[in-house]
Amino acid sequence: MTINLYSSFKPILCSARNVTIFSMVGILSFLLSTTTCFGQSKTELSSIKDIRQSIKAYRSEYYAVLPFWESPYLPFAGADAITSEHAATRIHLQLDYDSLGRIIASHVKIGSAYKEFEGRFGHLYINAPLTLVAYNDNQETHSFFDRFGNQIKVQDDVYKKVYYKDDLNRNIRLSFFDEDDNTVNDVFGVQEYTWTHLPDGSVIEERFDSDGKLVPLRRDFQLLRTKMIFGSSGFFGLLINVDSVFNTLAGPNQAAAFRYYYDTKNRFKRWEVFDQYWNSAIGPSNTAGEYNLHARHDLLDIVFFNPQGEPALHWSGAERWHLEVDDYGNITTLSFQKNDGTLMNGSRGYAVASYIWSEDGRFLQSQSFFDSSGEPILHGDLGVHEILYLRKENGVIEEIKHLDTSQELKNRRDTGVARIVYEYDANWLLKETHDFSAKESNL
Repeated sequence: MTINLYSSFKPILCSARNVTIFSMVGILSFLLSTTTCFGQSKTELSSIKDIRQSIKAYRSEYYAVLPFWESPYLPFAGADAITSEHAATRIHLQLDYDSLGRIIASHVKIGSAYKEFEGRFGHLYINAPLTLVAYNDNQETHSFFDRFGNQIKVQDDVYKKVYYKDDLNRNIRLSFFDEDDNTVNDVFGVQEYTWTHLPDGSVIEERFDSDGKLVPLRRDFQLLRTKMIFGSSGFFGLLINVDSVFNTLAGPNQAAAFRYYYDTKNRFKRWEVFDQYWNSAIGPSNTAGEYNLHARHDLLDIVFFNPQGEPALHWSGAERWHLEVDDYGNITTLSFQKNDGTLMNGSRGYAVASYIWSEDGRFLQSQSFFDSSGEPILHGDLGVHEILYLRKENGVIEEIKHLDTSQELKNRRDTGVARIVYEYDANWLLKETHDFSAKESNL
């Protein structure tokens, strides 16, 4: 399942307007130290300080990787545990626990500074730089904050998530709410998740929209009702499509079950697709599965295979993804390759996506696309070669420019926009954006 972070090759901006996730393949990875080189503006420090001091953590854990899983049933988890000293030097996930062993806060940081979700850093269910968790009777409420301490919306319009639990403290329902406590859909079109616990320890998940209709798992997977069987690591090892009486059922593409494997550090290692008779099958990614290779703390390669275990062409148009990262854990290059490691142009026309970061590793400055010969090329869907992020001194995006191979403004093919100008309030919460075409910008 190539992680959902790579599926759209656009960064995910952490703002009131759009704080979702998106990362593909495992995704990717992620403190406090008086010697850290990561600085924060006075405005940022003063506005987030009260929130940080209000978190009464009994203990904290630090992880280099945000693992991948298919369900919000498990809202928080980390992989590849690291020390707080190591966390001061790289992107990481920090989980804070209270004295009862419950997670009360989730932080995504680089050093001591909060890290926004952009450039392939994010997760399906960890959605913001800071998530606070409150417990009340049989409810668990998640609220989301940007790096300035503003409470924000995630996954399009979700202002808070509320988990409902049974008397055994097991999650049985999840609902999404806006700022006025009205129920809303998440980015996948789901308004409510329900979980039924079976005697054998498995869990049945159903997803419903605002009309009460079943919603498929992440749309492209087309699994309407899923049975989850958990492994010893706490992540589920099997995801099975089932009918109303919980019998295995093939989906539209004949895929019926997905088996997941993790390494000894709980990093996502491999997944495989099966039909309803447990034969190897082709899944929604046009492959029978993938396996992931890691170097140090970071994902290095994703290799796709067919039912015979041979190289397969993933929907991206590649047999292998190769990733390069900087010292902080940011992805600097994504290359589409043949199984032998040679570059190949993918389904969107390019072979290499390049990401340039600020010197301290905190902020994405540009992303650009190149063909298998190393020549600048236009992204097949977006119709632009480079996306340039112009930022204010505190790192917030002031303007985004879309450029062609000659470094001239170019309208995106999907939106017709060449420039986006951002406007914030006094607390650096995004108020509105202003879109301009190349023609309007050149007047």
